[in-house]
Amino acid sequence: MKKILFLIFLTIIVSCKKDNYENVSEYKHTIDSLKIELSKSSKEINLLKNEIKIKSEVRKKSNVKYNNESFDSFFSEFMTDSSFQIQRIKFPLEYITWTDDIGGEIDTIEINKNEWKHDYFYFNTANERTQIYDNFELSLAKTNERLIHWYGIESGGDSKYFFIGEKGKWYLVKKEQLGD
Repeated sequence: MKKILFLIFLTIIVSCKKDNYENVSEYKHTIDSLKIELSKSSKEINLLKNEIKIKSEVRKKSNVKYNNESFDSFFSEFMTDSSFQIQRIKFPLEYITWTDDIGGEIDTIEINKNEWKHDYFYFNTANERTQIYDNFELSLAKTNERLIHWYGIESGGDSKYFFIGEKGKWYLVKKEQLGD
């Protein structure tokens, strides 16, 4: 009887040790998994902290007052007066458009003063929309930039005009035309 009890006791001990080894292995795997997740989380937290820092800096910049002329008044004259328009373009003007066919390769061209044709900026016909943004990133932060985005709902038009304020005046510095 002692031998049977001893064998049962020995079997229990061996099985417990085996379970312990399996559990230790599982625990190690779980701990390694948790370390990996913690590392990923730390990276994500750092990315979020950087994003918050950048947004905070943008907010600080948005509180800056720019002493430019009224963009609406400027743009009204820019549309209608061809000599004023020429004076308020930084030449050579960067012009981004399709190389040949729409949807093909995109090319950047420089337009010189003598090549410029007056642009009347006819906006808001039935199928076109115009949006004026306070910056080139199309976000809600006031800057020393303006972007006029004209796009056709049915016509497929898509033009962007990039303006920068310099010494109190607005200047066209880039044009992008990637519509139909």
